[in-house]
Amino acid sequence: MRRFHRIRQKRSARQKQQRHTFSIASIVEEVQDAMCYIDFSRCRLYSNDSLRQWYPSMTTQSFDTLETLTRYLYTTLEQHGADSAQVMHLIQELLECATETDPRMTSRRLRSNDKTLHLIFNFTRTPRGVFIMWRDQTEAVRFEERKDSFLAELSHDFRTPLTAIHGYTELLMTRHQGSEKSYQMLTQVKQESERLERLVDNFLDYQKERYTADQLTVTTFALRPLLEDVMSSYQTTSPLHTVTFETNDVSIQADEKKLRQLLHNLIGNAIKYSPDGGTVHTRVFECAGTIILSVSDTGIGIPEEALPYVFDEYYRVESAAHQSIKGTGLGLRICKRIAEAHGWGIHADSVYGEGTTFTIELHTRQSCPLLPSPKHSVSFD
Repeated sequence: MRRFHRIRQKRSARQKQQRHTFSIASIVEEVQDAMCYIDFSRCRLYSNDSLRQWYPSMTTQSFDTLETLTRYLYTTLEQHGADSAQVMHLIQELLECATETDPRMTSRRLRSNDKTLHLIFNFTRTPRGVFIMWRDQTEAVRFEERKDSFLAELSHDFRTPLTAIHGYTELLMTRHQGSEKSYQMLTQVKQESERLERLVDNFLDYQKERYTADQLTVTTFALRPLLEDVMSSYQTTSPLHTVTFETNDVSIQADEKKLRQLLHNLIGNAIKYSPDGGTVHTRVFECAGTIILSVSDTGIGIPEEALPYVFDEYYRVESAAHQSIKGTGLGLRICKRIAEAHGWGIHADSVYGEGTTFTIELHTRQSCPLLPSPKHSVSFD
């Protein structure tokens, strides 16, 4: 009787394994995209026809060990022109995930001969394995490369005349210092050309999928001279607003050009959404070991239900007061990208009808105090 029971158990286990094998194979074969499944526990590889069209030798088969399976994958991909370093990194990630307890999804890009493949990994816990979907993104990558080339040319075509305007305007300003009216007009021309350059920067930066730390040019600089320079640009362009700032003498490690762009976007927004006679105040202070930069205004404010979306691309608040003011809906999105690339936090607080405050948390690991001095408060009325 016991022997009969053991035979039934073995038969049941074999049938269960056969059902599992059939189920995995069916899932892989029925998917139209190129797909494979790696069963870590049984050291088995499943593939479908779409994948075998790219890699004919990558058939459904079993291996003695997981190491043998991964070595086979490495050899097969390398023989078909895949980058060795990319393949090695992919194999290492597979081996690491084979021992993890929590399943997850991830993706990776792989160059193979003249193709650029996007691999999507979906790790499973029971059974322990991974589905890998292979998608050909060659045309998409080529399109991105053509777009980047076009934007580089566009940037050059925009900046060349703006550079000439800057240069000749500064030359004329040195020759008309004795004429207050002419000097003020030339100053406004210079500042408006700088504003146009910032709009070009916003457009070009938006085309980037995201900023990364590698794309930043990080230097150490003092915040007060930067704030003074940014605030002074609004002295003639926004004479009907009071633009002020206060700060301790602190220096930070950041991309100065990007921080300048972020400040112009926030302060320009604050002025745009504030009525004539309104106040825009920028403040730098320390709180719980973190350097805080805030930009506050006494403008029309943002409704509470709209606050979670203000950093979304193209988002505009749906109210008569906001819709009457022109804008692209990109400035705040770019501010968030710049902040995230630096590892900073950024958020908005507002009381509708009273004003808005944007706050940026500049982490202390990227900040260092200079010689202590009293706060400086500057006002441009």
